[in-house]
Amino acid sequence: MNLSQQRRRHVRRTDLVGVGGLIMLLGGAALFAFGADYPSWPVWLFAPLVWWSGSGLLIAWAILRFLTSIVSSDTDDSKFKHWLREKVIGIAGKVFAEVGFDEATLREIAERAGIHVTAVNEHFGDKLGLYTEVLKSSIMAQQQPVQNAASGNPADPQSALGVFICDWFERAREGGRPDWFAPIMAREMARPTPALDRVAEEMGANYLRFRTLVGQVIGQDPNDQRTRMCVHSVVGQILHYMQSRAMLARLWPELDLNNAQQRRAIADHIVTFSLAGMQNIAVQEAKSTAGGQS
Repeated sequence: MNLSQQRRRHVRRTDLVGVGGLIMLLGGAALFAFGADYPSWPVWLFAPLVWWSGSGLLIAWAILRFLTSIVSSDTDDSKFKHWLREKVIGIAGKVFAEVGFDEATLREIAERAGIHVTAVNEHFGDKLGLYTEVLKSSIMAQQQPVQNAASGNPADPQSALGVFICDWFERAREGGRPDWFAPIMAREMARPTPALDRVAEEMGANYLRFRTLVGQVIGQDPNDQRTRMCVHSVVGQILHYMQSRAMLARLWPELDLNNAQQRRAIADHIVTFSLAGMQNIAVQEAKSTAGGQS
C-alpha cells in the first residue's frame, strides 16, 4: 500500500464517521416522529440522545473533512510524503532510543505511526535504512551551525568561529533537539551499527568546512594534526554541555541551559577560551617558522 492509498484510506474512514452520524441523526428524527404519535418515556429519553450523538458525529466529520481538504489543496504528494517521513522518523527515534536497534521492529514503529508497515518499507527500504535516516536527521541537524559559520565572512575566521560556537550551543537548550537524540547516540557510540559509517560519510563535508575554518585561525592546513586537535577540542567542550545534562545538574545545580543568559555566557567562554588557545598555537607556529628560516 503506497502513501496515496494510505491517505485515501484515512479519508474513507473519515467518511464512515459522517455516514454513522447521518444514520443516527435520521434515527433520532424518526424517534421524535414516533414519539409524537405514540408518546412514551423511553422514546423521549432515547430520541434526544440519538439525535445529539448523530449531530456530534456529523460535526466531527465536517471538521475532519475540512482539515483534509486543506491538506489536499495546500499540499501535493511530495509534501505529504515529507510530512509522513518526518513523522515516522520522530516515532522511530523514540522506539530506537527505548529498545535499541536490535530489538526495535518496523511493525511496532508503523503501528505507533498509524500506518501500514509496507509504507515504511516503501520509503526507507528496511530497518537499517530507517535507522540511518534517524541518525542522519539528528546528527545533521547539529551540523547546521557549521554551514552557517562557513557561509560567513571568510576574511574574519575568528568571528565566523564565534558564530559557529554560539549557534551550535543554542541547540543545547531543552527542545533544541529531539529528546531521543542523546539515548540513541549513547547506544550508537557503545555499540556502533553500519548506519554510523553512512552518517560519517554525510558529515565529511561539514567536517572539512570546520577544519578549514579552524585552520585559517591558526594558519595551518585543514588536514594538519594541530588543526584536527583544535577542532575536536572545540567540539568536546560543546558536547560536554549537550550530553552531560544529568551530571551537570548534580555537580552544578545553579546551571540552567534553558536560560538564554547562561547559555550565552558559556558560549562566549568557549569562544574566548578556544580562540586564546588557537592564537597561542598560531604564535608558537610563527616563532617556530621564523626560527627555522633564520
